[in-house]
Amino acid sequence: MTTRWIVTALGKDRAGLVAGITKVLYELGCNLEDSAMTRLEGEFTIMLIFSSPSRATEAMLRKRFAPVERSLHLTIHLKRLTTRESSTPHRRGPAYLISVYGADRAGIVYKVSDFLARSGVNITDVHTHRSPSSGSRKSPSLYLLLLEVEVPARRSASWLEGRLKRVAKQLRVEVSLRPSETAVL
Repeated sequence: MTTRWIVTALGKDRAGLVAGITKVLYELGCNLEDSAMTRLEGEFTIMLIFSSPSRATEAMLRKRFAPVERSLHLTIHLKRLTTRESSTPHRRGPAYLISVYGADRAGIVYKVSDFLARSGVNITDVHTHRSPSSGSRKSPSLYLLLLEVEVPARRSASWLEGRLKRVAKQLRVEVSLRPSETAVL
């Protein structure tokens, strides 16, 4: 029997963060099942779900993560997942990728995500990136928003694309919608 956990770790970006966290899991015989790890400016964040042998307790895991937390100057949070939390969510509809691109301005993520929420579209993944500004008013920072979404069956791709274009026009950005390739793995 195994137990499933989620661990998050956050700290200054440096070599060895992923190795430090995953070494603890490896040494305890845990299996890394799902993860998202990325650098955000000068910080690095790790979120991962793993299963552990039933002998691994929360106290044991915390004790093994403590030296890594200290030596790599990380903030680590550990949570045991309930059976309900461990179940794979049911897909709510066809998957699409939405790209939003344009001059950086406040409200892009909010306005797009608010429209999607009001339309019953479930966001499953979000990535953003802002290019460095040249310091010139003529060359502002550019902003990229990438979303993976599940669209309810009652909404067609053409309906969604038309409404997204209206939001994009208000924000003065470009938007594209395309089906997600679900057979990647």
